[in-house]
Formats: sequence, C-alpha cells, structure tokens
Amino acid sequence: MVEFAIVLPILVLLVFGIIDFGHALYMKAEITSASREGARYATRYQTDNSSGSHILPANLSPDVSTWVTNNYAGLLPADANLTVPTPTGPGYISGLAGQDVTVTVQATKNWFVLGRLISAAGFPDPLPLSSTTVMKCE
Repeated sequence: MVEFAIVLPILVLLVFGIIDFGHALYMKAEITSASREGARYATRYQTDNSSGSHILPANLSPDVSTWVTNNYAGLLPADANLTVPTPTGPGYISGLAGQDVTVTVQATKNWFVLGRLISAAGFPDPLPLSSTTVMKCE
C-alpha cells in the first residue's frame, strides 16, 4: 500500500503528460494541415462564372483567412484562439502563375495538467503554435 502511494503520483503525472503532449502534437498537425489547405485554396486558378475572368487570390469569397477559420476552428479546442493573418506574397496580389502565396496559421496550446510544471521547466504556458506554407499560384 505504501509503495503504491509513492508510485501513484508519478504514474498519474506520466499518463497525463503523455495525454498533454499528444494533444499538443495533434494541434500542431491540425494547424499545419490548415496552413497547407489555406495555401492550396489561395493558389488554385478560380474562374468567375458570370464573367469568365480569373479571380485573384486577394479577391476570393470567402477570403483565405475566413475559409481556413471556418474549416479548421471546429477541429481545435475553443481556447486555441485560431488566427490566420492576411496571406502574403506576390502571388496573393497578382495571382500570376508561378508566384508565391504564403499562408500562416497560429493557435495557442493551453496545457491541461502540466501547465505549472511545464512553465517551471522552461516551456511556455500557454504554448504558441504556428505553421507557414508557401505555394506557387497555378
């Protein structure tokens, strides 16, 4: 009984640490996917059905930031504060084939259990997560 009482806190901390770090990896994978899909959305050649003209990435409806937020905010916790700054790059303004469009997605990981222990060990609490993708316009 005494041995179990000594080992239990360490075991519980280890299990919850695995869960917390696993969740952080999941969030990083989701924002990486979000930035990739946002860049893909911005670089596809899209045509206006009414006029037949090319729609520039800066003029897409919904815009890239809104599109990424609408499609990926539900996959992250509510306190993740998913943000998508306005995309950058020469291709975002001109839409010319071969020019780059850069999409960045940012979120925040709030630790479930390890918050105080993580900050004491030198890790930030909350942990800022960011992913940037650069693609060329079609």
